[in-house]
Amino acid sequence: MTTDSGTHRHPPIPERIVGPGELIAAIPAFLGFTPERSLVLMCLDVLAGSTLEVQTVMRHDLTLPDRSEGQSLFESGVTEDMQSVIEHFAEMCAQYQVRAALAVIVDDRGVTVDGRFRGLAHRLSDQLRARGVELTEVYLIAEVTRGSRWRSAIGVMEYGYLTDPRTSPVALAYMLQGRGVHESRTMLARTVRPVDDPLSRTVARTLASGAVVDVGSDRGRLHSIVEQLEEWSGYSPDNPAVVTLPPERIAEFGAAVQHVMVRDSVLALALTGVAGLAEQLWTLLMRTLPAPERACPATLLAFSAYTRGEGALASVALDIAHQADENYSLAHLLSRSLAAGARPSMIREVALSGYAVAELCGVALPPPVD
Repeated sequence: MTTDSGTHRHPPIPERIVGPGELIAAIPAFLGFTPERSLVLMCLDVLAGSTLEVQTVMRHDLTLPDRSEGQSLFESGVTEDMQSVIEHFAEMCAQYQVRAALAVIVDDRGVTVDGRFRGLAHRLSDQLRARGVELTEVYLIAEVTRGSRWRSAIGVMEYGYLTDPRTSPVALAYMLQGRGVHESRTMLARTVRPVDDPLSRTVARTLASGAVVDVGSDRGRLHSIVEQLEEWSGYSPDNPAVVTLPPERIAEFGAAVQHVMVRDSVLALALTGVAGLAEQLWTLLMRTLPAPERACPATLLAFSAYTRGEGALASVALDIAHQADENYSLAHLLSRSLAAGARPSMIREVALSGYAVAELCGVALPPPVD
């Protein structure tokens, strides 16, 4: 499984959840996929009546140390990798001025709450406490699926059985916003990975031959993209447009976004009513363009996803961008921002600058929406 250092997803509105079972069941919706062998940290506020308000969710692949011969179930340390993860999580909590957090260890090897899990929980608690953050509880669960038994990893023993995460209040709320939950991070990556098929090969030949339609100006290039998005947005919600294009048009748009003025302008589309269609367009370009051209739409997809708190999708798209062009500067800037824990609100501020660039190009973009 690909490692995400501090993958996080900020809920668009505060999610109020009662009880550990309901909180654990909400994890797939928060992340956008069902985690496996993961350490999940939820930064939260505790409100009146034991109601929790989740602010930020972070996840990292879990590694466990091998138990030494003669070592008891209650004695174990943590791996160097997990020590780095814990420190990173703690630094993010300090940066976000978090006062309370709750952790969930997801591991199908956790038949018993042995020293490896206890050691991880206590190390996390120590690092958070050093930064003024209280770790209220650590829960252990084998799988985040219906019927799985969750239990406390430290402190007073609590346990229970999970309801179906697919029908949790948070999952239903996200579904109404058009946010799905993937079976795993691997499955999420599979939905956006580049393809090698007749369409992509035709696109590559079109670009290589120089037969790409080019209107000759950034104004024309940007206008063509916006016009296509507005055409798709005009379809009835009962019969939405299918975002697909012929190879010549894919090559045209793929070449257009390589121009810096066009690329910086379309960043603002993440704030508009056509953001979802724009993401589908960036995904289409990313999957069908050859390297290194696919690095740009992959970065645009990552940027748009992160403005709405989709850290997992942003991370997957950035992996594709780096693989396509390891020197692509915008991808590196965005990666550093995510690693530093930049909030989506900060990324949205950058997106607003796209309006000024579009104005220089002579194109009016759709207005931002709340």
